[in-house]
Amino acid sequence: MNQQYVEYLRGCVSTALADVRQTGRGQLDTFNGAAMVGTTVHTRKRPRLVQLEGRKVCATTDPMHCTETRSRRKPMPPIDPITYSTASWRRALGHLEPHQEAWIRYCYGNDLNYDYQVIICQHVWNEYRETLSGKRTTDRSRRRIESLVWLAVQRYASECGCPKACPDYSDSELAVLSGVTKSTWSENYRHHWQGLIACVSCLDSDALLAVKTRRSESRLAYFAT
Repeated sequence: MNQQYVEYLRGCVSTALADVRQTGRGQLDTFNGAAMVGTTVHTRKRPRLVQLEGRKVCATTDPMHCTETRSRRKPMPPIDPITYSTASWRRALGHLEPHQEAWIRYCYGNDLNYDYQVIICQHVWNEYRETLSGKRTTDRSRRRIESLVWLAVQRYASECGCPKACPDYSDSELAVLSGVTKSTWSENYRHHWQGLIACVSCLDSDALLAVKTRRSESRLAYFAT
């Protein structure tokens, strides 16, 4: 996928997961606790019974004043057009792999569910750990690299527009967070940091492509029935 198409998918997913619910009061909410008729001004009259074809029926009473409960002529729809038009994107999330759904909801839905964060970190670390197989790496170095996973996730999420992700880190800040000197970081850990960023980037591309594919499949299945 080219960058322009990636940005298009990011916009679609972000819009689908955005909270665009109406903030105004609906008619049912307005009716609740509000009297339909001002009885203090317009007193109620006992209905007058009349004889009609052998039956006693209530005669039409005088008109009574009722307050308007809505500020617009047409009632508000039960679901707004944006939420309705983006429903297919949200349905597609339910067919993704757990790590893909977790990434989409965290990065583009601003969902800080702790379980999603754990799933993302486990996936990124498992993917990057395969690149370390066969290489001479101490346990201390592995633990330091593993501690960078969540920082790499936040770093890339900020590039994707996630407002709750952390901004970019400098080499000095990363060295301090890893407990090493700046020179040691540059020599031994910078390439690991870049590798973790690349793993998160692959996760982002795969998740966006999976959402698009699942949505297309569900739409084709719907129109085929």
